[in-house]
Amino acid sequence: MTASGVPVQPNYLRATAAQLLTEWAVYGRYYRARIGPGPDAPIEDLRDRLEIAPHEWPLAEVDAREPDLLVIMMNPGASKPLQALWDGDNPGGLVPAQPDRTQYQIMRLLRAAQASGLPWRHARVFNLSDLRTPKSAEMLAKLDLYGPYDCHSLFSFARQAECVRWFASRATPVLCGWGLNPGLSDLAARALLAVAGHPILGLSEDGLRFRHPLPQTQNFQQQWLLAMADQIGAFSRT
Repeated sequence: MTASGVPVQPNYLRATAAQLLTEWAVYGRYYRARIGPGPDAPIEDLRDRLEIAPHEWPLAEVDAREPDLLVIMMNPGASKPLQALWDGDNPGGLVPAQPDRTQYQIMRLLRAAQASGLPWRHARVFNLSDLRTPKSAEMLAKLDLYGPYDCHSLFSFARQAECVRWFASRATPVLCGWGLNPGLSDLAARALLAVAGHPILGLSEDGLRFRHPLPQTQNFQQQWLLAMADQIGAFSRT
């Protein structure tokens, strides 16, 4: 509280993209695949995970270690690699990625955790779908189009072993933030089943739909961060 009675904003709320990028680097694993039956099925651009980690960490360490926070959102959107789509010489095929505003929000959340006394520096991001479609309406239309051909989702039956591997450590908290669209309910239910036993973070009114980390207005974005900081503060005291 300032002398004028105006509350002082936490530092993590005021962190700019430039400031955040002095601490964190972003890496993604990108790929292309046919979705659907037969050799004429469409080829889609996809990303199956994203790593937000300190600049100074070797990429092999980023790939191998258990993160401080697991995140599940809707889909990678317009996420793109900075250079090559794939580098087989890099651990896990990870390549530097272009950060977006949602990823900056996750970085601010890591700072909020640090302000609560948690040494969180590394977040690993997955999505209900790997489809890199920038518009949510287009992504939902593709979910309908592909129907049972759901290998674009980590939570599909075909990728069950992969999913079990990533969520094996039940002590790691999972932030759910895939949004409120009811068209995601099936994938959301599968994701929640996959992370059962983990500490769950996120803002939800029904336990199925979770508010996205980047609402449309700055005021709501800050409200989301403050609410999540409260959850993390409670988590740090357990």
